[in-house]
Amino acid sequence: MAARNKELKNLHPVVRKKVETLIQKLKDENIPLRLFEGFRTPKRQAQLYSQGRTIPGSKVTNANAWQSLHQYGVACDFVLYIDGNWSWSTSGNNGNYWSRYHELAGEVGLKPLSWETPHIELVGATWRSLYDGGYPSGGNLDWAENLEAAIIDWTGYPSAPPMPDNIPMRPPLGRDEEGENQEYDRLFLNRYRVNARRGLHLRAGPGIEYDIIKSLPNGAVVFSLSNRSDWCQIDLEGDGTADGFCHNSFLVKLH
Repeated sequence: MAARNKELKNLHPVVRKKVETLIQKLKDENIPLRLFEGFRTPKRQAQLYSQGRTIPGSKVTNANAWQSLHQYGVACDFVLYIDGNWSWSTSGNNGNYWSRYHELAGEVGLKPLSWETPHIELVGATWRSLYDGGYPSGGNLDWAENLEAAIIDWTGYPSAPPMPDNIPMRPPLGRDEEGENQEYDRLFLNRYRVNARRGLHLRAGPGIEYDIIKSLPNGAVVFSLSNRSDWCQIDLEGDGTADGFCHNSFLVKLH
């Protein structure tokens, strides 16, 4: 399971400010709820969605990858933290803590969900609008670059949403720096993902008659240096050095 993220900087600034205010309000009232998760990668969302469906466990979410507001940095989960342990209990006085948490969230402009007690999200936001690129205004570099990285890294289904268009422009590279990066840029544009359930053989030459060097796991990202008929010469490290050959029918180009 991919790790959860509690970094406030990865939240959209509008939500981050509200969450910071909420944290202080909870502290002031001695309510033992703490931020459990903020931004959530689409990979982690897909894993959570699979639980109780295609992998063992109980269902914990109805949202697949990119269908949760967590992926856009506009939702959070708070959970009870009592005696050094996380708790989702609603029994006894804990029920009062959850109720007050929801009230305080509403006061700062965050909406709770009736069917998912820990979850709060930006009022008015919908995953469909966000998935179409309707991101809130006022995004900053930390939020935008984090979302951009998640979009670039995602190779599953459904496809990723549009890039945020408000990432501040970095200064252009100098001539020497530009030259040094041209080779890597070329390699980056020739990235492929292994699409073979049982793995893909990396061979010493372009054919099944050549020795198997190793097996590449499904989902591995590789760089293509050249093509020889139906075979790709593969670079595993992104340093421009050939490591072997793979049949191209099991490779999906990344954009």
